[in-house]
Amino acid sequence: MSKPNGKWSYDFSWTQPYVNMEGFGLFSDPKEQVERSTQKELDRIASTDKLVDEMLTYPEAEAILNKIKEANND
Repeated sequence: MSKPNGKWSYDFSWTQPYVNMEGFGLFSDPKEQVERSTQKELDRIASTDKLVDEMLTYPEAEAILNKIKEANND
């Protein structure tokens, strides 16, 4: 705080820190963005396929089949 000319005043400043925006895709080519999102989706599909391949039983499918069998027995 200072007192120039007999009056009280104050001064402040603030600077926005720089944030690297590269990860947000703002500065990349649209074609590159599409390729990246396509690759992410393919990776998700591959990981889901792997999880299904590793399953020993399929509880939801078995529940549906049991309902069908019970309906046919009535």
